Amino acid sequence: MSRSWWKWGSECPKPDAAYEKPIEDLLKRMPVPVIWMFGKTGSGKSSVVQFLTGAEDATIGEGYRPETKTSRRFDFPDSEEPLFTFIDTRGLAEAAYDPTDDIARFSESTNLMIVTVRAADHALECLLTPLRQIRNATPARPILLVVTCLHDATGVLDLSDGPDPFLPEDNSSDAMVRNVEIPSALQTLLDEKKRLFNGLCDAVVPVDLTPLEDGFANPHFGGDRLKEAILKELPHAYRQALMTLNENGQDGTVARQRRARWQVLASSALAATAGAVPVPWVDIPAVLGIHTHLAIKISKIYEQEITPARWAVLSSAAGSRVAIQLALRGVWKFIPVLGMAAGAASSFAFTYALGMSWDWYFANLRKGNVPSPDQLHLIFTEQLQRGRELWRAE
Repeated sequence: MSRSWWKWGSECPKPDAAYEKPIEDLLKRMPVPVIWMFGKTGSGKSSVVQFLTGAEDATIGEGYRPETKTSRRFDFPDSEEPLFTFIDTRGLAEAAYDPTDDIARFSESTNLMIVTVRAADHALECLLTPLRQIRNATPARPILLVVTCLHDATGVLDLSDGPDPFLPEDNSSDAMVRNVEIPSALQTLLDEKKRLFNGLCDAVVPVDLTPLEDGFANPHFGGDRLKEAILKELPHAYRQALMTLNENGQDGTVARQRRARWQVLASSALAATAGAVPVPWVDIPAVLGIHTHLAIKISKIYEQEITPARWAVLSSAAGSRVAIQLALRGVWKFIPVLGMAAGAASSFAFTYALGMSWDWYFANLRKGNVPSPDQLHLIFTEQLQRGRELWRAE
């Protein structure tokens, strides 16, 4: 371990197979969450992905690549160290769609299925028939039915302007039938969707995710309820990352910094999965590789070169803490369960702190400022506390 740390802290990083192999092995053992998006064209699939990630439509569209004849794959933020993978099924409105290939490919590899339907859409048999086959193939996989475009049934009423009528009251298990504030026309459509998809989904989430230019009071109406439903189905490291990812995606952060923070969260979640590996020491090459890749990617985002002098500053951000924490985490793993939790939490918080401090450093370099090692260390210390808080947050 000490030799690996010396090399990591003293040599200017470069993308090579020595760093990539441990990460590749880690992804094979503990793959990132895969969400299967299932819905007709125009039903709001892209709006859901855009809300969850904070990525623009153009970014999402360019990121998709073919997976099967009827599906495409979007690794976010990239395919090397993704935070989430979205599988989008196409051709559902076509009579020739056969889910057999998709079932064979995705039944065991997807963690969650999100089915999107427009509130006012009645022609849903093309969805229901294949969905029954998919549900029967993997009944244990959770399915969320996301009912979109609620404004199609509310007329001039802006349902997002005011308290959310779909939030459950105390001691109420069904918000969609108890709240009289929901327009009757919309309630009828929602009741019909619940009837049609009875037994085919585990939860129904009404949302209205609209473009800003449409002028609705809350363009992310129902988004928090959707995020909460998804968080319940994700591994802990990815729950924490999604909470922060969605938060950062809505704060007006400039595009370059937003891309860097996406990468920080992806690397932090991946490091946490490495830290949870219950074998002492074996995760250390993977974590060091994740840190090295993270530094390289952030520098490229800000179009800055990592020189030996700059790397000396970057690698000193945490002082001797990284080496100490890596050693301690190996010792913790001799304690069953507790060791796994401590390793995951430590890896998440340390990677988050390194990434955010490096983001701050390169952002300043791009502006013409040259931060001192003491300034960088202060930012690291602040972000380390933030990383710990994120891990503990629910």
